[in-house]
Amino acid sequence: MSPTSNFKKGFSLIELSVALVVMGLLTAVAIPITLSVTRNQKIRQAESELENIRGLIISSYNVNGKLPSHDATYTLPTAKLGIPDQYKNDPIKGIPYLYYADTVSGSNDTIYVDGIPLGGLSAVIISAGPNGKFDGENATPGDRRFASTGTGDFDDVLYYVCELDLAPSTTNTSTNICNNYTLIVRNKNQRSKITEYGRVLSTTTTNFSVAYLSSYTLTGISPVACIQLSPDNTYQQNRTYWFNIATYNEGSDCTVEVVIYTDQYNVAGSDPPAITRDLYR
Repeated sequence: MSPTSNFKKGFSLIELSVALVVMGLLTAVAIPITLSVTRNQKIRQAESELENIRGLIISSYNVNGKLPSHDATYTLPTAKLGIPDQYKNDPIKGIPYLYYADTVSGSNDTIYVDGIPLGGLSAVIISAGPNGKFDGENATPGDRRFASTGTGDFDDVLYYVCELDLAPSTTNTSTNICNNYTLIVRNKNQRSKITEYGRVLSTTTTNFSVAYLSSYTLTGISPVACIQLSPDNTYQQNRTYWFNIATYNEGSDCTVEVVIYTDQYNVAGSDPPAITRDLYR
């Protein structure tokens, strides 16, 4: 037997040094890759959230007839959109999403993205991106000018809603799809048997009255118009029923019919008129 046959050979200092160098190189390569993958995952998550928020903004407009307005800090109006506050911040750096909306149709102070006007009704939602700050024009939301791309370390993620996104489609069969509406108001107020008054608030105000057991038809009403009904033409707050016409269109016929069927006013006149919802089929 060889005198060295039972000797267990270990690592030399050179071998250990080489192993440590290799491990260091692998770590140096792996860490940036891991950080890059994590960052890209968070960016994709932010993009997904922004796309969902964009859809909620459009849905909010379809239901309420107006865009949710921004606040003084330009943060996302989660309460108005009906989403948890946790979605107010982006998942990349935890910076609150920037939200700015132009809620007045036909205004001359449109929002611009990359120098292109979005139209009188529009909004932007922006993530500050991996660098955690709003870059370029996005840093000054008050001037209504925003950017989706830029130079240097620009990495903001911007989604927008333009006026065309809010324009109802005549080929869509879902609710709230009409460019304009026909409103039919029928007065079947059995208790008071009086003339009911109404007005349409849009770019111009249209006043009308409906005698007992009569009806009144208005055409070409904007989907964002506000309708008010009252037993007199003073439209006292506690004796007026108001609604947005688009929210009352339950079908796809672009015609809304409301029927004033009873007067629930007490002696103090504290109750609004009761009406039906879209009976026209």
